[in-house]
Amino acid sequence: MKKLKYILIIGGFSLLVSCDDFLDVTPQAQLTTDVYFSDEESINDAVNRVYSSVNWRFFRLGTMYFTSHEFSSDDVKMNTADVNFTSAYTFTNSPSNIYIERLWERWYQYLNDCNQVLKLTSKYSGPKATQYNAQARYFRAYWHFDLVNVFGDVVIRDHVPANEEFNIPKSPQEDVYKLIISDLEFAADNLPTRQQWGAANLGRVTKGTALGLLAKVYLYRQDYANAYKYAKLVIQSGEYQLDPVFRNLFAIEGKYSVESMMPGHYIYQNIAGRTRNPYVEFQGIPGSGLGSAFFAPSDELVNSFEANDPRKAASIFTKGETIEGYTGTLNWAAGFQYANKKVIWPTAQWPDTDFFKQQLNLPFLRYADLLLIYAEAANETGNSTDALNALEQVRYRARGNKTFDEAGVLPQITVTDKAQLRLLIWKERRVELAIEGNRWFDLIRYEKVVPGYTTNIMNNLGRTNFSYQKNSKFPIPSTYITNSNGVLTQNPNWQ
Repeated sequence: MKKLKYILIIGGFSLLVSCDDFLDVTPQAQLTTDVYFSDEESINDAVNRVYSSVNWRFFRLGTMYFTSHEFSSDDVKMNTADVNFTSAYTFTNSPSNIYIERLWERWYQYLNDCNQVLKLTSKYSGPKATQYNAQARYFRAYWHFDLVNVFGDVVIRDHVPANEEFNIPKSPQEDVYKLIISDLEFAADNLPTRQQWGAANLGRVTKGTALGLLAKVYLYRQDYANAYKYAKLVIQSGEYQLDPVFRNLFAIEGKYSVESMMPGHYIYQNIAGRTRNPYVEFQGIPGSGLGSAFFAPSDELVNSFEANDPRKAASIFTKGETIEGYTGTLNWAAGFQYANKKVIWPTAQWPDTDFFKQQLNLPFLRYADLLLIYAEAANETGNSTDALNALEQVRYRARGNKTFDEAGVLPQITVTDKAQLRLLIWKERRVELAIEGNRWFDLIRYEKVVPGYTTNIMNNLGRTNFSYQKNSKFPIPSTYITNSNGVLTQNPNWQ
């Protein structure tokens, strides 16, 4: 068996390791540029490695994802003394936060995986190679976009670096966005649609996925014309649609729902030694032993649902409810009465009768998000009719595919005043996408649109130490600044 070498490229430095066989390599290892793959099967293995980055069994993704995407928001209530978690909520983060350090490390490894695919296919031409490249470039855009949202200016990784490129400085966000947009445009032009991929490839990213993320990128940049343009392309294509049953989106059997545009479930791995699903593990019912329940839905989130909104019953597990098939006693930690119902399912769906092992995945991007992006962009560009139509589609499904007259809940929104409709759309995003990794980044961009919006929310919650200038981005991990020999610099507001 020939011996292959692998290299870990992590932000500002590298680590060389080796392995006797490609098939024996753990998901963390990376392929070197000098390994020649002459067959499509091996290249496909490298592409699958790219997909494994959004597998919820992979490297305790929950610690990194929830810390950076949820814990600073107003949608959660913390139930842990782990300062690496709680510091995000209390806005007392430090550059030594281990979970943010792991995020920086892992996200750059994922970028390296993407670049390795591009390197491996560089000697090939034709539709198949282009299809591989389009998938890698989609994920390269996704991880760069996430890094920008978490940190601001970051290091660009657009190729597999040579030895002398291990330490490179951050780039301005504008330059990172140029690469993100270029990658997504390439992906949108060259990826198959969901229908073209077919049932055997459900879970792969598609043309619609790339167009959808482009719309989201432009929304975050307040480029509403382009957000409207790309969201409209997704809607008009018919590639995706709302799942008729809202709760089905989060069920095991719903992972490849027609609504899920990036389910993160194309490859599901039961990695040795990691039997707990971190998407489930860090949630659950506080005090019950069902999940570690390091956080739970906040009272503010629960109260933001309109009266009798069916999504509340589908999203929020309330003290006093029971779990089908569970015969134990549901003890609740003092001060808690809510849990995220999206990870609470009948015991018949628990592998080995173990709550922690539920094979659930968060949908990283779904069609309802696109409809709400479209609604917001349409409102901001003066197309209130389009905004209201998209908003009503989301609320129609929420009512159980009924009109307001039929269901008697969630009145149809008819407001056309831009400022008022904006707030209603933001409110709809909050309840529709609850605990799905959107709220914190939404709050950050809302402050740019309505000055003081997020600061006022935090002040009203008693979190008065929130500083938008400082806390809107996380600090660069100090380990990587130190190891870069002065090349990598800290975010200005964290110096």
